[in-house]
Amino acid sequence: MTDLDERIVLTLREHAEGPVDGDRLLVCAVRRGRTRVRRRRVTAGATLSVVALLGAGVAVGPMGRLPGLGHTVTPGLAEPTVAFLPPSVDGAPGAAARPDRIGRDPALLHIGLAPGGPRFLEWNVGGGKETAKIDVGGRTVTVELTSADVLRSVGAWNMPPLDGPTANLYDGTVVRAVGPDDVPIWRRYWQPAPGVYAGASVPGTDEGPLHEAAAALRLDRAYRCAGPLRLTDLPAGAEVATCSSVVGTYPASYAVVLSVRDDRDRGVSVELQYARTTLVEKAPANRTIGGRPAYYDPSYNPSGSRLELLDIPQAQLFAAFNHERSFSEAEATTVLLGAQVAEHLDRPATW
Repeated sequence: MTDLDERIVLTLREHAEGPVDGDRLLVCAVRRGRTRVRRRRVTAGATLSVVALLGAGVAVGPMGRLPGLGHTVTPGLAEPTVAFLPPSVDGAPGAAARPDRIGRDPALLHIGLAPGGPRFLEWNVGGGKETAKIDVGGRTVTVELTSADVLRSVGAWNMPPLDGPTANLYDGTVVRAVGPDDVPIWRRYWQPAPGVYAGASVPGTDEGPLHEAAAALRLDRAYRCAGPLRLTDLPAGAEVATCSSVVGTYPASYAVVLSVRDDRDRGVSVELQYARTTLVEKAPANRTIGGRPAYYDPSYNPSGSRLELLDIPQAQLFAAFNHERSFSEAEATTVLLGAQVAEHLDRPATW
């Protein structure tokens, strides 16, 4: 158990009979702890698993402090989550029209959901594959999407390769496996459109959510993966490699991570975390980026550093990098100089 885990457990015990407010946990959690998860974020396959902590929630009183964190948060009430769908991209073909583009452009998400059905919890794009976790009646279904070419060339995924005896699994067959603690895990593989291959999995007592997820899947549009964040200026030879978003507690909070890699396999992860509750106390500026206040933390975790812009209301925007295979501070500064964040972070229609 990490130090953050221990503080969460302590706080939940102290407030066991009080309300649970997810965005309070995000606001405090982004500041400390999470060393193990932050190391993952620095890699090309950076993920947003830490933001899943939003679902745990921590209750605080007016101007309260979380034990051991030392950061004051403003009072407020927990908000109900709502179904969030990223803005569509005009002119970009959907997965059904261009299966070969699935997971190839980190700017685009090709997994769509029918209105009024399951809701997104998070999604990830990169390496020829797209993955989404969605809520189906209170159960989390993981949906994967890719193309035939990728399945034939990459064999290290949960989805079985097309060549060989497993190819016939894509007829909609449901496979049952046993997961941790002997919990059944149900998997289904199918072709929702010509050239498009999908897989879905769900733990639990039955396979029902797999069929609901398949019925809700829409492949006729492409969506903005990174929501309100754009990177417009990268060091020579660098490109955005992967995109991840967590939106399970929207509108109270959400997060985006873009991993940037260059042709020498060096990189940095750029993260935007938004929460309607803001910190009263912020780190003191010790850098400027384009005339804007910034903070450089050389000991962000045991193997890396962080460079953060400090002037975005209700949000944190920072670049996290390790010392071994990362960009320099100057290169990370270039990335942040070119970062564009939407003016209205709570209005997806304006992104």
